[in-house]
Amino acid sequence: MQNFNQMKRTIYFVLGTLMALSSCNGNKPGSADGSENPDSVFMLDGPGSVYVPTEEEVGQYALETVQEVYEAVGQAYSSEDWQTQSNELDKKFCSKDWNATVKSVIEKDNQNPDEMGFFDADYWVMGQDFSKKIYATDLNLEKLLMDDTPWEAAVTLKLHNFSEIPVRVNLIYEGGEWKVDDLTDLSNDLDWKKSMKEYLAE
Repeated sequence: MQNFNQMKRTIYFVLGTLMALSSCNGNKPGSADGSENPDSVFMLDGPGSVYVPTEEEVGQYALETVQEVYEAVGQAYSSEDWQTQSNELDKKFCSKDWNATVKSVIEKDNQNPDEMGFFDADYWVMGQDFSKKIYATDLNLEKLLMDDTPWEAAVTLKLHNFSEIPVRVNLIYEGGEWKVDDLTDLSNDLDWKKSMKEYLAE
């Protein structure tokens, strides 16, 4: 089985390649009318090998993405500069909608600086406090939807931060990569994105 770094080196977003092939062949691969969605195509081992991947490959990529995310979380929160690192996690690993939602929540909080803001806990560590050793185990692909775009996946895991916290990570396939679109603390039934949306609607 390829590790994540190998997977990242061999699986690429291929919009440019599809455009090149389209100009040469008239249509994109796998599409009679040239309507192939680039977010449903991978390229392995260089140009000329464009294909629609198997569910197993896509699911494995989702699992390895989440593993990479929590390895980065562990590194970020062991740093003295953990708050800045936390913001970078959002930028690197999260979807456009997640980042836009977090930004809107922060803007709303800033309008009422004398009141307690929304973020009284941290969604990456599922708590107010965090240990210097945070990691994830028991990753399991709970859901994979490839019938429409964007593709969706859900991965469950145990987050180790003082205790074991069951977590669900919802992903969408965006811009040629799996991106975190929601996080849920299953021990408290806390869906972070849903809670943020409700807060913004108040």
